[in-house]
Amino acid sequence: MKEIFNEFGTTIIAIVTAVLILGVVFGISVSGKVGILEIAGMSVEKEETDFTSYNDFDAVVTWHNRTKPVAAYTASYGRFFALDNSNFLDKYYAKDMEGTVYPMDKVIVAKLFTNTMFGKVLDIRRANGTSIMSSYSTTYGSICFPSAGVYEVYFQIRDRENLTSVWKIPIAVDEGRN
Repeated sequence: MKEIFNEFGTTIIAIVTAVLILGVVFGISVSGKVGILEIAGMSVEKEETDFTSYNDFDAVVTWHNRTKPVAAYTASYGRFFALDNSNFLDKYYAKDMEGTVYPMDKVIVAKLFTNTMFGKVLDIRRANGTSIMSSYSTTYGSICFPSAGVYEVYFQIRDRENLTSVWKIPIAVDEGRN
């Protein structure tokens, strides 16, 4: 017997340990669950909750689907002419989700509506992509277009709900007036 333990002792200890571990893993019973894996699985099982059944879900959907702020050009203010220094922002407006219209020069230059509407001119480009932001005065909101053609104005508008949108508005610049 002593020779058997000397020869196979570590193997016997490994087998006895494995049987004890398997007994613990699969033999323990708690609350009708047998084995460690089933007992641990009880805390892993989650209940699915249908959040659409809550009363305020429609309000959340409405809030999430609200319209982003809009930047647009007011055509009734006239055209732009090349080599003519014009009050650029006077001809644009911003509109929030309730439909309130804010003059763009009051939003960007004067910053009168900082609690409700914030905007900035990101870039002004020619149709070929060349930026002419150096012709734009951030202090006065005016611009002197270097030549006739089609330009793209990029506005970023943020309303009081922190909804932000970027608008690319193409405008045509006519030949300068004599």
